[in-house]
Amino acid sequence: MKRNRKQIRKSIISLLTAAVLLTGLSASATASADYYDVRPTGVSMTVKKKTVKKGNYFELYARVSPYNADDDSLVWSIVKGKNIIKFEDYDRDGNEQEFIALKKGTAKVCCQIAGTNKKAYTTIVVKKASSKGTIKRIGPKTRTIAVGEDFDLEVRKSAGVRNKNLKWSIKNTSVVRFDDYNRYGDDMEFRAAAAGTTKITCKNKKTGKSVSFIVKVVNRNNRHYYDA
Repeated sequence: MKRNRKQIRKSIISLLTAAVLLTGLSASATASADYYDVRPTGVSMTVKKKTVKKGNYFELYARVSPYNADDDSLVWSIVKGKNIIKFEDYDRDGNEQEFIALKKGTAKVCCQIAGTNKKAYTTIVVKKASSKGTIKRIGPKTRTIAVGEDFDLEVRKSAGVRNKNLKWSIKNTSVVRFDDYNRYGDDMEFRAAAAGTTKITCKNKKTGKSVSFIVKVVNRNNRHYYDA
């Protein structure tokens, strides 16, 4: 009988311990969910005014408050100068956006908390592009490559631009990767690693000017789409 009572007490203690642990895990999960679902109460831009050259890509960033608020509720728009600048793609939310400077002039960008009147603005001044230190894309902007294929991208540089200042970067290295360890020069070799789409950029570190390519990688059974 004593042995049975001892076993019963152990079972009860085990059940109580498990209940406490489960309660703690549930509370932790709820707290974690609450932490990541905080709605922003304020928004501000990291810069109030930005000057760029015609033809260049540029990025703008917004900050939310409190610091741990979810930035998915931020919505971007061009409220002035839609013929001066444009969005780089169709994405309009998040805490950062990329734009393209189309022509000389002044534009204004707004970042707003959706469903509220909380807004922040940045003024964009686009100046005439200088021919000095420029780089231009050779070939089409968008390329379609089969998985496993090697391919190269090339830019044309103006006089005085040195290869050591032309640095390449890949936005999504799971889709495309560099063929070797080199990252500098007016032409670069790559390998299509997996199906998907990514952006590859060549930037003149000395001037800040850059050009980008959009690379779509398809499976080998879609190889007839290859057009690079």
